[in-house]
Amino acid sequence: MKKTLRTVTAFLLILLLVTATVAACGGNSGSSTSAQDSYIAMTTAAAMDSYSYGYDGAAMAPAANYAMETVAETAAWAAEEEKWGGESGGSAYDSDSSALTGEPAPAAGTSNSGSAAAAKAARKLIRTVNLNVETTEFDNLLTGIRQFVDTCGGYIEQSDLSGKSISGGSGRRYASITARVPSAQVDAFLSQMNEKSNITYRSENVQDVTLQYTDIESRKKSLTIEQERLWELLEKADSLDAVIALEERLSEIRYELERFESQLRTYDNQVDYSTVYISIDEVAVFTPTEPDSVMTRIQKGFTRNLKNVGNGFVDFFVWFVSSLPTLLVWALLIAIIVLIVRALIKHLRKKGPHIARRAKQDAPTPPAEAAQSQNDPPSDTSSQS
Repeated sequence: MKKTLRTVTAFLLILLLVTATVAACGGNSGSSTSAQDSYIAMTTAAAMDSYSYGYDGAAMAPAANYAMETVAETAAWAAEEEKWGGESGGSAYDSDSSALTGEPAPAAGTSNSGSAAAAKAARKLIRTVNLNVETTEFDNLLTGIRQFVDTCGGYIEQSDLSGKSISGGSGRRYASITARVPSAQVDAFLSQMNEKSNITYRSENVQDVTLQYTDIESRKKSLTIEQERLWELLEKADSLDAVIALEERLSEIRYELERFESQLRTYDNQVDYSTVYISIDEVAVFTPTEPDSVMTRIQKGFTRNLKNVGNGFVDFFVWFVSSLPTLLVWALLIAIIVLIVRALIKHLRKKGPHIARRAKQDAPTPPAEAAQSQNDPPSDTSSQS
């Protein structure tokens, strides 16, 4: 009966301390409620494990004392956090962007333009640009893009080329480039592209990830503080169950911290280096970006057709000269075939009458003509002679 009463008393004492701790944490609205709640829950679980271990091992008093010390430390830490938040004018996890990003608060005499510029600089913007361009100097444009990207400190993430040179008259070349350009140099890069090529399509997208970035930073800070507190508890833990529970929680925190750091690095790369997708098309004449007048269209059409006729003659001459060996072989074969056919026709013409006479002699006599020849009297050859 005494053991049961002692058990109930210790449990009520622990519950009272935990309630006081939660109430102290809730006094500061700007504090990190989620971080403290998870930490208190973990501490209470470790304390209860220690307490149950002590009860089963008939060592209740030391385990209960350890649980009470642990909860007392938690309450003191919560009070210290509340005091620190009150003195600094806000918690470390305040939703204000200056507290989250570590940026100092603007001074009282700062102008609105200066604060707006500072706020814009603190924002995390991911900029993406899509370009479709035409060029009559394909190789020079590719070289210029690579040189500019290398000079400004960017890099080419992907490059694809296809087709043949338009000067060969057998098609044209295409290129697809993905360039990562520093955010401060994007406008200068677009100006260079406008000067060296004909931009037929342009699309730009800006994504603001400031809230996502600050939220990840806040979670990372909360987990870092929780990790430090758990290491301190792990050094003081004297039961196997408490050590296992704390190590499991520390392993989860390490995994979460690595994941948050990876997300922050990805955001930093996308913010610092804007992505520019470029589709390049090699053409002989630029596509007009503005509608032309009737006379201008007639002039351009006449010039284009005249140029096509000249190119056609040139292409035919090049084809004829380059194909002379093949044409000579075909001419020789055709001449041989013509001579053979002519000889056959001549031979058939010479033998035609002889074959007809011989066929007529060898043909059988009809029955009526044979009977008439038998009835006719024989002619007197002697008298005639």
